[in-house]
Amino acid sequence: MKKLLFLFLLFMSSLSLWAQEDRFTDVNQTKGKDIFVTDNSALAVAFSIVDGKVKPIKKIKNLNASMEGKVFSVGSESYIYKKKAYIILKNSSDIILLKEEDAPLYISTFISKTYWQEKYDLYSKDYAFLDFTKYPEVHSERATVRYDDLTSIEWKGLEISDNGAVYYISELQAGLPLDKFKVTSSLFETSKDVFFLKRDSIQPYIIKYNTRIAKEKREKEIADSLANTRLRLAIALKDGQFDGNERPIYVNKGDTLAVFSYNPIKRQFLARFHSGTLLFNPDNIEFLDTKTTTTEGRYSWDRTTTKTSVDSDFLKEQGENGKEQRFAVAEAYDDVHTLMWLNNLKAALDKYEAEIRSRKKNQIFITGIGYEYDGSRFGMHFDVYNCFPKTIKYIEFTLTNYNAVGDIQMDDIGRSARTVRGIGPIEPEDGGRYSWDDIFWDDRDIIDKTRLTNVKFIFTDGTTKVFSGYANINKHMTADAWAL
Repeated sequence: MKKLLFLFLLFMSSLSLWAQEDRFTDVNQTKGKDIFVTDNSALAVAFSIVDGKVKPIKKIKNLNASMEGKVFSVGSESYIYKKKAYIILKNSSDIILLKEEDAPLYISTFISKTYWQEKYDLYSKDYAFLDFTKYPEVHSERATVRYDDLTSIEWKGLEISDNGAVYYISELQAGLPLDKFKVTSSLFETSKDVFFLKRDSIQPYIIKYNTRIAKEKREKEIADSLANTRLRLAIALKDGQFDGNERPIYVNKGDTLAVFSYNPIKRQFLARFHSGTLLFNPDNIEFLDTKTTTTEGRYSWDRTTTKTSVDSDFLKEQGENGKEQRFAVAEAYDDVHTLMWLNNLKAALDKYEAEIRSRKKNQIFITGIGYEYDGSRFGMHFDVYNCFPKTIKYIEFTLTNYNAVGDIQMDDIGRSARTVRGIGPIEPEDGGRYSWDDIFWDDRDIIDKTRLTNVKFIFTDGTTKVFSGYANINKHMTADAWAL
């Protein structure tokens, strides 16, 4: 009873520790971190950038901002505007600034996603199995059973809440993920190494499994079969290019290879990678089971380091014997991982092509815009994308100044508007940046904003296309054109 009470108190104290470690006590602790925001309290003291100016969000018309339940990345450096230091919060749709001096008003609403992400990354790397006999509530009958009581699992992401984190995990069927289930961080802490097991902690299950198999087949047959068909993985130690059947195969340093045989004549290992059979020099790969032993000598130069690998020795010993069986195992592993790799490539390509189609359809030609300051002089820069089917020869930007009440304003030398020219060429679906740092002078600081009021494209075939009016031109900018 005393032991149970001790464990319970230890568990409760650890929960308290985790709850503290995912919070911040100082605004500088948030820099460079990902954070989860619990409510909208910070909006009362939040700022945004409008036409290059820092303005309170609560004073910006038609801006329905929300921070509750969102994740932001905090910039590693402070943003200085008019001698005030701000932290920068970004995500895919929002850029929000908060004064560092206002930290007491909002820091209690921040939870460190980085803290939970690091825990998640550590656990997802180590814990690869589920004992479904001890945690049957989440088990799928379709999952592939390993060693009688275990199924392989894949980590599918996490969510942050005010009470910690939720991990999403799925069992695998023949290496492919099934429907995911969720496990709270507090439950995982109490059930790891009980329900969830590390790769190097499953030996008792393997022993139990082999004992059952031994009743059906002779022990030697079982040992030979398991040894010969076990998947052997190695890591590429350098980049390389290989000739495939229909295309070159590129291997990057750190890629995982399914090694299935050794060629004693060429003194090279054979491995499956991206549906190809490739030859690797022993010095260019390292098996996952490699162990490093260092022997200290009397002097520092007497120190020797030795690397050993059971998998490497086994393949060298077997040679061609059992090669077909090992090839089938390596091929099955590679087929699954190659399919995942191709799906990721296709998803990235589809996203890129969708963005290109959108830019062409809506004639989005400005992807970035900002002010360039140099003492009393200032100018602007523009990132341009050619969404047209013709090659751009020149682009003329007309800029007009306005004061705080919205009237056209002259600068210190009497210019209310200027037209500047950018020189191409810019081919279709290509882009470039144009920048000027001395378009206007404003020592008196009376210019509140400078807007694009006309953009003229001159193409290499002599035709032109003109876009007039700030409101119209604004429709042809990306949503994040004014990003920091």
